[in-house]
Amino acid sequence: MASKLSLKSKNIVGKSQYQIDKTIKFSLIEVMVDRNRLKQVLLNLIDNAVKYSGEDSPIILNLCQQSGEAIIQVCDKGQGISLSQQAKIFERFYRADEARNRAGGGAGLGLSIVKTLVEGMGGTIQVYSKLDKGSIFTVKFAVKK
Repeated sequence: MASKLSLKSKNIVGKSQYQIDKTIKFSLIEVMVDRNRLKQVLLNLIDNAVKYSGEDSPIILNLCQQSGEAIIQVCDKGQGISLSQQAKIFERFYRADEARNRAGGGAGLGLSIVKTLVEGMGGTIQVYSKLDKGSIFTVKFAVKK
């Protein structure tokens, strides 16, 4: 699923001269999730990475299995998110700052919806980010036994 989705995403952002790299450590990892909701989660995270990264900046997708979990990461080398804002970005209607508001034009619902979908499928989502260095969004699901 993640490999197929990353190829589709490469075509989508390729129009804007963005590059998506993907690293798949295991070719098949089975998880019990809704395919369409997972697709919505990943496309939203990729869209955000594209919005807040420079045109020559790669977007990296990682998928691996570790300690009984499927781990999906969307990484960018964009503007990053301050530590104080990281605690709030999953709240409904929260937008990090005025520059993001103007650039993205969103309502501040995207990451809130992502978190709701991930948790509704039994997963977790976390962000690690540094200003001017980029962000890593990590989604984890239990592997199907």
